[in-house]
Amino acid sequence: MVEDATDGGPPSDAKYLSRQQFGQRLETFLAKKGWRQAQLAREAGLPKDSISTYIRGVTMPTHHSLLKLCAALGVTQDELLPNLSINAIADDFPEFDLKVSPANPDKAWLRVNRLVSFSVGVKVAELLQRDGKPVADDDADRG
Repeated sequence: MVEDATDGGPPSDAKYLSRQQFGQRLETFLAKKGWRQAQLAREAGLPKDSISTYIRGVTMPTHHSLLKLCAALGVTQDELLPNLSINAIADDFPEFDLKVSPANPDKAWLRVNRLVSFSVGVKVAELLQRDGKPVADDDADRG
């Protein structure tokens, strides 16, 4: 769980902030400054609707918008969005998802949303490219 913005940041075991957690964190910083959403929008030079969607946990800011929010609030990126990384995704996107196709039980939908090494990514891409193609004799030996 991520600590409140006023507690000095997240605990070391936090993986990422969900959109909802980011919204709560942003709202905490607003309250700390005594601002409303409209004032943050003015100070950051962002549309009020954008601020609203961040606070409600609908969307995350782009990197450019994050920089504007930080400047307006007088905080660092790490304070506003700790553990910012390519893995900072919303809770509703699992790392791995496999579902049998309703139209064809011999097929499945696969979704992978995970940071992997380049070599693993290439292997996965090769497997996907070969899927459904007949296996040549020399490929059968590789397994």
